[in-house]
Amino acid sequence: MLYKFLESQEEWSPVIIRYTLALVIFPHGAQKLFGWFGGYGFTGTMEFFTATAGLPWSVGFLVILIEFFVPLLLIAGLLVRLNAIAIFGLFVGIIFTSHIQYGFFMNWYGNQQEKVLSFICLY
Repeated sequence: MLYKFLESQEEWSPVIIRYTLALVIFPHGAQKLFGWFGGYGFTGTMEFFTATAGLPWSVGFLVILIEFFVPLLLIAGLLVRLNAIAIFGLFVGIIFTSHIQYGFFMNWYGNQQEKVLSFICLY
């Protein structure tokens, strides 16, 4: 079981998918952790997560860690399956805490992007 979890593939398509996923997720983590790309930084994000979104501090902290560090690990190719599972869980959480009331379509703040990215993680 552990061997299957840590084995790598010799195809290029998973690498391209992994890099694309990392490049999509990383800016969001950088916004939340450092305030880059117009974000609010760690303090502002944690205030939003705890006060507005009603998340426990530990969950908000975990979201920030996943969104910033997991893309870096995906690019490096370290523990890819474990990190993909972390992003899958992150997006399932985003769907159910933020986007489910808007439905599927993006033009109404829906959750189709989160669904696509979460299913990419299962590849």
